[in-house]
Amino acid sequence: METSLQHTSNVASQLKLIANPQRLDIVLLLLESELSAAEIAQATDTHVTSVSNHLNKLRSGGVVDFTRYHRVIEYRLVSPLIINVLKTIRELQNPKGPSETT
Repeated sequence: METSLQHTSNVASQLKLIANPQRLDIVLLLLESELSAAEIAQATDTHVTSVSNHLNKLRSGGVVDFTRYHRVIEYRLVSPLIINVLKTIRELQNPKGPSETT
């Protein structure tokens, strides 16, 4: 059974992983759909090796996982915590309330 301190440590570790700007870009893309490392590299204008390294760190931290479709590996978000954090960030960036006029 996970103690409160273990849970807090796990949350902190996952948040620390997405605090990196490149990894944050990656998980924001994965919030929309499953993508391969090559697709992420193209969308972020980053070298595929760098993207793969970030994906490995995110996978080790329990934030993403992958599915192999023949020769293509597609990554997806699997952490409910990170999914909720990212959705909250999106909502804060794009408020849906009435537009304010000045």
